[in-house]
Amino acid sequence: MSNNVERATAVAAAMADIRAIDADGINRDAVELIRRRLLQLAEHSDLFPWTDFPSDESRDGSTMYLLSQDQDHRFALYVQSVKDVTEAPPHDHLTWACIVGLEGEEINRRYDNVAGDGPPRVAEEFAVRPGRGIAFLPDDVHSIHVTGGALNFHCYGHDLLDLPARNYWDEHQQEWRTMKVQFPIIDARS
Repeated sequence: MSNNVERATAVAAAMADIRAIDADGINRDAVELIRRRLLQLAEHSDLFPWTDFPSDESRDGSTMYLLSQDQDHRFALYVQSVKDVTEAPPHDHLTWACIVGLEGEEINRRYDNVAGDGPPRVAEEFAVRPGRGIAFLPDDVHSIHVTGGALNFHCYGHDLLDLPARNYWDEHQQEWRTMKVQFPIIDARS
């Protein structure tokens, strides 16, 4: 089997399992199961080499590759490729989310308040790297910080580009604002 066929087969199996987990309802236990399933997929890192997912010179330093998504825009799996440095301010997702490491390291800061509830307050810092991942419910707030490059799975209950404007903390204005995700996503579905 070619690498692309093996990759597509592995992704399809993982996403079928994730759909089944989601069908039972989303809560902390469910996103933890989704995180674990993505960790199993990440064990096949040879199917997701950095050479197949190079980062471009995008404005935020990262490139998103779409690996799977249902026709109704649910269950979106991406590979995020960061050549060197990228950051995202504290934000929510409006859907469940899991990030699992393939290569490099992405620091996630989880905040103990929801968007709109005053300035974000750091509750914990977690390093996403190979063999480790983090999971979020729709109103959880986190920020990401990559230095030195990283390759990660990002899986969401809904396609990022189809979601309404999500909440983020504008450090300069010292207030919560909303912004629609607009960055380009490369369709890498087989």
